[in-house]
Amino acid sequence: MSIPSIYRRAPRGRPLIGFQLEAPGEVELRDGPVLKCREVRQDGRIVGELEASVFAAALIIDRDGILEEKAREVIGGEAPVRGGATAVAVRLPGATGFRADAIRSTQLPYVYVFAVAAPDLGVDGGVLITIRSASPDWPAADHMLRSLRILTRHGTAPVTDELDAEPLLPVVVPTRK
Repeated sequence: MSIPSIYRRAPRGRPLIGFQLEAPGEVELRDGPVLKCREVRQDGRIVGELEASVFAAALIIDRDGILEEKAREVIGGEAPVRGGATAVAVRLPGATGFRADAIRSTQLPYVYVFAVAAPDLGVDGGVLITIRSASPDWPAADHMLRSLRILTRHGTAPVTDELDAEPLLPVVVPTRK
């Protein structure tokens, strides 16, 4: 097993928000406008992918529902949901926001979208995370979500330790036919 990598995207420009996460050693990181994380098995099959990027939005305690809307919009583009996508509120150790999920018929059928921000009263953007995985649970993604920290112009946003040790994934449970 390889040593975990800490990735840090400092706040700069607009939005003045960034993020930091720790990727397990088996996860390959590719930087760009969107951070792309991918785990591939020895046989070449993809275990999962995680993409993280920042987006601009005036978030004053998210009164306008921007995070919920963003999660629903992105999951709708990944896997159109009949009747529209739903998003539920989530709390991660380093962020709060909304999560939407779906199952589609592809190599990576389980899709989770998190639109999160710092739990501050006012920030000018959020972090969008899209996870695609071969199975409902992907331990590397769970690790990266738990290690996520939102970076603001004032430093690292407060972290909550109130969450239990239960895995954050799976949140989509496949239906039995």
